[in-house]
Amino acid sequence: LSPVFAEFSSKDKGTSGAQFLKIGPGARPAGMGEAFSAVSDDIHGLYYNPAGLASLRAVEFGGMHNQYFQSLDYNFGAVAVPVQRFRHKKEEMPEDANGVLGLAVYNLSVNDLQRRGLSDSNIPSGTFGASDSAYALSYARRMGKGLSLGVTGKAIMQKIDDKSATSFAMDAGALLRRECAARVSGDCAVSAGLRNLGTRPKFDRASDPLPLLLYTGGSFRMFHRLTLALDLDFPRDNEMQVAVGAEYTHPFSEAFNASLRGGYYTQNTDPSGLAGLSLGAGLGYKQVSFDFAWVPFGVLGNTFRYSVLLKF
Repeated sequence: LSPVFAEFSSKDKGTSGAQFLKIGPGARPAGMGEAFSAVSDDIHGLYYNPAGLASLRAVEFGGMHNQYFQSLDYNFGAVAVPVQRFRHKKEEMPEDANGVLGLAVYNLSVNDLQRRGLSDSNIPSGTFGASDSAYALSYARRMGKGLSLGVTGKAIMQKIDDKSATSFAMDAGALLRRECAARVSGDCAVSAGLRNLGTRPKFDRASDPLPLLLYTGGSFRMFHRLTLALDLDFPRDNEMQVAVGAEYTHPFSEAFNASLRGGYYTQNTDPSGLAGLSLGAGLGYKQVSFDFAWVPFGVLGNTFRYSVLLKF
Protein backbone atom coordinates (compact mmCIF):
# COMPACT_ATOMS: atom_id res chain seq x y z
CA LEU A 1 0.00 0.00 0.00
CA SER A 2 2.77 2.47 0.90
CA PRO A 3 4.71 2.19 -2.42
CA VAL A 4 1.49 2.51 -4.40
CA PHE A 5 0.45 5.70 -2.61
CA ALA A 6 3.98 7.12 -2.71
CA GLU A 7 3.93 6.95 -6.50
CA PHE A 8 0.34 8.17 -6.70
CA SER A 9 0.83 11.13 -4.35
CA SER A 10 4.14 12.29 -5.85
CA LYS A 11 2.43 13.38 -9.05
CA ASP A 12 -0.62 14.79 -7.26
CA LYS A 13 1.19 16.82 -4.59
CA GLY A 14 -0.61 20.07 -3.85
CA THR A 15 -3.57 19.34 -6.13
CA SER A 16 -6.39 18.90 -3.59
CA GLY A 17 -9.03 21.47 -2.72
CA ALA A 18 -10.86 21.99 0.58
CA GLN A 19 -7.60 21.79 2.52
CA PHE A 20 -9.38 22.71 5.76
CA LEU A 21 -10.61 19.10 5.88
CA LYS A 22 -7.07 18.11 6.88
CA ILE A 23 -7.28 20.05 10.17
CA GLY A 24 -7.93 17.61 12.97
CA PRO A 25 -10.21 18.86 15.79
CA GLY A 26 -9.66 18.50 19.50
CA ALA A 27 -6.82 19.57 21.78
CA ARG A 28 -6.45 16.04 23.14
CA PRO A 29 -5.67 14.41 19.74
CA ALA A 30 -3.52 17.42 18.77
CA GLY A 31 -1.40 17.01 21.89
CA MET A 32 -0.81 13.38 20.86
CA GLY A 33 0.43 14.38 17.41
CA GLU A 34 -2.96 13.39 15.93
CA ALA A 35 -2.10 9.70 16.38
CA PHE A 36 -5.69 9.02 17.34
CA SER A 37 -7.41 6.70 14.85
CA ALA A 38 -6.77 3.61 17.04
CA VAL A 39 -7.54 5.50 20.29
CA SER A 40 -10.80 7.13 19.17
CA ASP A 41 -12.63 6.72 22.48
CA ASP A 42 -14.44 10.06 22.69
CA ILE A 43 -16.31 12.61 20.57
CA HIS A 44 -13.24 13.28 18.39
CA GLY A 45 -13.72 9.89 16.76
CA LEU A 46 -16.19 11.73 14.53
CA TYR A 47 -13.13 12.97 12.63
CA TYR A 48 -10.29 10.53 13.33
CA ASN A 49 -12.20 7.23 13.08
CA PRO A 50 -16.00 7.10 13.27
CA ALA A 51 -15.87 3.44 14.37
CA GLY A 52 -14.60 4.63 17.76
CA LEU A 53 -17.96 6.24 18.52
CA ALA A 54 -19.40 2.76 19.08
CA SER A 55 -17.65 2.59 22.47
CA LEU A 56 -19.51 5.62 23.89
CA ARG A 57 -22.02 4.84 26.62
CA ALA A 58 -22.98 8.42 27.48
CA VAL A 59 -24.08 11.46 25.52
CA GLU A 60 -21.03 13.59 24.71
CA PHE A 61 -20.75 17.24 23.70
CA GLY A 62 -17.44 18.61 22.50
CA GLY A 63 -16.13 21.92 21.22
CA MET A 64 -12.77 23.42 20.22
CA HIS A 65 -11.37 26.82 19.30
CA ASN A 66 -8.06 27.14 17.47
CA GLN A 67 -6.45 30.52 16.83
CA TYR A 68 -4.27 29.93 13.80
CA PHE A 69 -1.62 32.20 12.33
CA GLN A 70 -2.60 35.08 10.00
CA SER A 71 -5.88 35.64 11.93
CA LEU A 72 -7.37 32.32 10.83
CA ASP A 73 -10.06 30.97 13.17
CA TYR A 74 -10.92 27.28 13.33
CA ASN A 75 -13.90 26.05 15.34
CA PHE A 76 -15.38 22.61 15.95
CA GLY A 77 -18.56 21.52 17.68
CA ALA A 78 -20.06 18.03 17.98
CA VAL A 79 -22.50 15.81 19.82
CA ALA A 80 -22.71 12.01 19.99
CA VAL A 81 -25.70 10.10 21.35
CA PRO A 82 -26.09 6.34 21.93
CA VAL A 83 -29.23 5.35 20.03
CA GLN A 84 -30.74 3.70 23.10
CA ARG A 85 -30.71 7.05 24.92
CA PHE A 86 -33.67 8.10 22.75
CA ARG A 87 -35.73 5.45 24.58
CA HIS A 88 -34.02 5.00 27.95
CA LYS A 89 -32.43 7.08 30.65
CA LYS A 90 -28.71 6.57 31.15
CA GLU A 91 -29.17 4.35 34.22
CA GLU A 92 -31.85 2.29 32.41
CA MET A 93 -29.88 1.54 29.26
CA PRO A 94 -29.57 -2.21 28.56
CA GLU A 95 -26.10 -3.77 28.80
CA ASP A 96 -26.21 -4.80 25.14
CA ALA A 97 -27.19 -1.32 23.90
CA ASN A 98 -25.60 -0.65 20.54
CA GLY A 99 -25.35 2.04 17.88
CA VAL A 100 -24.20 5.65 18.28
CA LEU A 101 -25.16 8.71 16.22
CA GLY A 102 -22.89 11.74 15.92
CA LEU A 103 -23.22 15.23 14.46
CA ALA A 104 -20.30 17.62 13.91
CA VAL A 105 -19.67 21.08 12.45
CA TYR A 106 -16.24 22.27 11.30
CA ASN A 107 -15.46 25.85 10.28
CA LEU A 108 -12.35 27.72 9.14
CA SER A 109 -12.74 31.44 8.48
CA VAL A 110 -10.81 34.65 7.94
CA ASN A 111 -12.05 38.24 7.58
CA ASP A 112 -10.74 41.60 6.40
CA LEU A 113 -8.65 40.31 3.51
CA GLN A 114 -7.59 43.17 1.26
CA ARG A 115 -9.06 43.24 -2.23
CA ARG A 116 -6.50 44.23 -4.87
CA GLY A 117 -6.07 43.98 -8.61
CA LEU A 118 -9.27 45.74 -9.62
CA SER A 119 -7.32 48.81 -10.81
CA ASP A 120 -3.80 49.88 -11.71
CA SER A 121 -3.29 51.29 -8.22
CA ASN A 122 -1.75 49.32 -5.36
CA ILE A 123 -4.25 50.85 -2.96
CA PRO A 124 -6.71 48.22 -1.61
CA SER A 125 -10.23 48.63 -2.95
CA GLY A 126 -11.95 47.15 0.09
CA THR A 127 -11.93 43.92 2.06
CA PHE A 128 -13.58 40.51 1.82
CA GLY A 129 -13.78 37.29 3.80
CA ALA A 130 -13.54 33.55 3.24
CA SER A 131 -15.16 30.65 5.04
CA ASP A 132 -14.99 26.84 4.75
CA SER A 133 -17.51 24.66 6.58
CA ALA A 134 -18.35 20.96 6.80
CA TYR A 135 -21.45 19.40 8.36
CA ALA A 136 -21.06 15.73 9.26
CA LEU A 137 -23.44 12.97 10.35
CA SER A 138 -21.92 9.73 11.68
CA TYR A 139 -23.15 6.30 12.74
CA ALA A 140 -21.10 3.60 14.48
CA ARG A 141 -21.93 0.10 15.69
CA ARG A 142 -20.20 -2.73 17.53
CA MET A 143 -20.06 -5.87 15.41
CA GLY A 144 -18.85 -8.31 18.09
CA LYS A 145 -15.47 -9.76 19.14
CA GLY A 146 -14.05 -6.28 19.68
CA LEU A 147 -14.75 -5.03 16.16
CA SER A 148 -16.56 -1.73 15.50
CA LEU A 149 -17.46 -0.07 12.20
CA GLY A 150 -18.43 3.52 11.49
CA VAL A 151 -19.39 5.75 8.58
CA THR A 152 -19.77 9.53 8.13
CA GLY A 153 -21.52 11.61 5.48
CA LYS A 154 -20.43 15.24 5.00
CA ALA A 155 -21.77 18.32 3.23
CA ILE A 156 -18.94 20.76 2.47
CA MET A 157 -19.59 24.44 1.78
CA GLN A 158 -16.90 26.95 0.81
CA LYS A 159 -17.16 30.67 0.17
CA ILE A 160 -14.60 33.24 -1.01
CA ASP A 161 -16.04 36.75 -1.29
CA ASP A 162 -19.11 36.30 -3.52
CA LYS A 163 -18.04 32.92 -4.95
CA SER A 164 -19.18 29.64 -3.41
CA ALA A 165 -18.86 25.90 -3.92
CA THR A 166 -20.59 22.82 -2.49
CA SER A 167 -19.42 19.22 -2.40
CA PHE A 168 -20.21 15.97 -0.58
CA ALA A 169 -17.97 13.34 0.96
CA MET A 170 -17.90 10.27 3.16
CA ASP A 171 -15.54 8.82 5.77
CA ALA A 172 -15.44 5.19 6.90
CA GLY A 173 -13.48 3.40 9.58
CA ALA A 174 -12.93 0.13 11.40
CA LEU A 175 -11.54 -0.41 14.90
CA LEU A 176 -10.56 -3.71 16.52
CA ARG A 177 -9.84 -3.59 20.25
CA ARG A 178 -8.67 -6.56 22.32
CA GLU A 179 -7.11 -7.25 25.70
CA CYS A 180 -3.47 -8.07 24.96
CA ALA A 181 -1.51 -7.83 28.22
CA ALA A 182 -3.45 -9.13 31.20
CA ARG A 183 -0.57 -8.68 33.68
CA VAL A 184 -0.53 -4.92 33.12
CA SER A 185 -4.26 -4.53 32.46
CA GLY A 186 -3.46 -3.59 28.88
CA ASP A 187 -5.48 -3.51 25.71
CA CYS A 188 -4.43 -3.13 22.09
CA ALA A 189 -6.27 -1.69 19.13
CA VAL A 190 -5.76 -1.49 15.38
CA SER A 191 -7.59 0.83 12.99
CA ALA A 192 -8.08 1.40 9.28
CA GLY A 193 -10.24 3.70 7.19
CA LEU A 194 -10.52 6.57 4.76
CA ARG A 195 -11.49 10.24 4.82
CA ASN A 196 -12.92 12.64 2.25
CA LEU A 197 -14.05 10.34 -0.54
CA GLY A 198 -16.44 12.48 -2.54
CA THR A 199 -17.30 14.99 -5.22
CA ARG A 200 -15.19 17.93 -6.38
CA PRO A 201 -15.92 21.46 -5.15
CA LYS A 202 -16.18 23.97 -8.02
CA PHE A 203 -15.59 27.71 -8.02
CA ASP A 204 -16.69 28.91 -11.46
CA ARG A 205 -14.77 26.57 -13.78
CA ALA A 206 -12.04 25.58 -11.34
CA SER A 207 -12.35 22.10 -9.89
CA ASP A 208 -9.98 20.30 -7.51
CA PRO A 209 -10.54 16.89 -5.87
CA LEU A 210 -11.05 16.56 -2.14
CA PRO A 211 -8.01 15.60 0.01
CA LEU A 212 -8.68 11.86 0.04
CA LEU A 213 -6.70 9.99 2.67
CA LEU A 214 -6.32 6.36 3.74
CA TYR A 215 -5.10 5.62 7.25
CA THR A 216 -4.16 2.77 9.52
CA GLY A 217 -3.00 2.83 13.11
CA GLY A 218 -2.38 1.03 16.36
CA SER A 219 -2.51 1.80 20.07
CA PHE A 220 -1.53 0.18 23.35
CA ARG A 221 -2.99 1.19 26.72
CA MET A 222 -1.76 -0.17 30.03
CA PHE A 223 -3.02 0.23 33.59
CA HIS A 224 -5.70 2.58 32.13
CA ARG A 225 -3.11 5.35 32.50
CA LEU A 226 -0.50 5.26 29.73
CA THR A 227 -1.50 5.18 26.07
CA LEU A 228 0.95 4.87 23.17
CA ALA A 229 -0.31 5.37 19.61
CA LEU A 230 0.91 5.28 16.02
CA ASP A 231 -0.85 6.35 12.80
CA LEU A 232 0.23 5.95 9.17
CA ASP A 233 -1.54 8.29 6.73
CA PHE A 234 -1.57 7.89 2.95
CA PRO A 235 -2.91 11.12 1.35
CA ARG A 236 -3.57 11.37 -2.37
CA ASP A 237 -1.67 14.66 -2.57
CA ASN A 238 1.46 13.95 -0.52
CA GLU A 239 3.88 11.28 0.66
CA MET A 240 3.08 8.91 3.50
CA GLN A 241 2.88 10.69 6.86
CA VAL A 242 3.61 9.27 10.31
CA ALA A 243 2.06 10.33 13.61
CA VAL A 244 3.19 9.09 17.02
CA GLY A 245 1.76 10.10 20.36
CA ALA A 246 1.54 9.33 24.06
CA GLU A 247 -0.85 10.21 26.87
CA TYR A 248 -0.44 9.68 30.60
CA THR A 249 -3.47 10.17 32.87
CA HIS A 250 -3.15 10.29 36.64
CA PRO A 251 -6.32 9.88 38.76
CA PHE A 252 -6.08 11.99 41.91
CA SER A 253 -9.51 10.79 43.03
CA GLU A 254 -12.61 9.17 41.59
CA ALA A 255 -13.77 12.59 40.40
CA PHE A 256 -10.56 14.37 39.38
CA ASN A 257 -7.71 13.46 36.99
CA ALA A 258 -5.00 15.17 34.99
CA SER A 259 -3.26 14.21 31.74
CA LEU A 260 0.00 15.02 29.98
CA ARG A 261 0.48 14.42 26.25
CA GLY A 262 3.16 14.60 23.60
CA GLY A 263 3.45 13.70 19.95
CA TYR A 264 5.07 14.16 16.59
CA TYR A 265 3.36 14.41 13.18
CA THR A 266 5.38 14.56 9.97
CA GLN A 267 2.59 16.48 8.18
CA ASN A 268 3.46 19.54 10.26
CA THR A 269 7.25 19.45 9.89
CA ASP A 270 9.20 22.52 8.79
CA PRO A 271 12.93 23.07 8.08
CA SER A 272 13.15 25.41 11.06
CA GLY A 273 11.84 25.50 14.59
CA LEU A 274 9.98 22.75 16.43
CA ALA A 275 7.30 22.13 13.81
CA GLY A 276 6.01 18.58 13.93
CA LEU A 277 6.19 18.33 17.72
CA SER A 278 3.16 18.87 19.94
CA LEU A 279 2.53 19.05 23.66
CA GLY A 280 -0.72 19.03 25.58
CA ALA A 281 -2.39 18.73 28.94
CA GLY A 282 -5.87 18.10 30.27
CA LEU A 283 -7.94 18.29 33.44
CA GLY A 284 -11.01 16.19 34.11
CA TYR A 285 -13.58 16.61 36.87
CA LYS A 286 -16.45 14.15 36.98
CA GLN A 287 -18.14 14.43 33.57
CA VAL A 288 -16.27 17.52 32.34
CA SER A 289 -12.79 17.78 30.83
CA PHE A 290 -10.75 20.70 29.53
CA ASP A 291 -7.80 20.15 27.20
CA PHE A 292 -5.04 22.34 25.83
CA ALA A 293 -2.43 21.73 23.11
CA TRP A 294 0.52 23.68 21.73
CA VAL A 295 1.31 22.91 18.08
CA PRO A 296 4.16 24.93 16.48
CA PHE A 297 4.33 25.47 12.71
CA GLY A 298 7.90 26.71 12.30
CA VAL A 299 8.22 30.05 10.51
CA LEU A 300 4.42 30.35 10.39
CA GLY A 301 4.22 30.59 14.16
CA ASN A 302 2.58 28.74 17.03
CA THR A 303 -1.01 27.55 17.34
CA PHE A 304 -2.87 26.97 20.59
CA ARG A 305 -5.90 24.71 20.79
CA TYR A 306 -8.49 24.67 23.54
CA SER A 307 -11.32 22.17 23.80
CA VAL A 308 -14.05 21.16 26.23
CA LEU A 309 -15.79 17.79 26.54
CA LEU A 310 -19.03 17.12 28.47
CA LYS A 311 -20.53 13.70 29.23
CA PHE A 312 -23.91 12.93 30.74
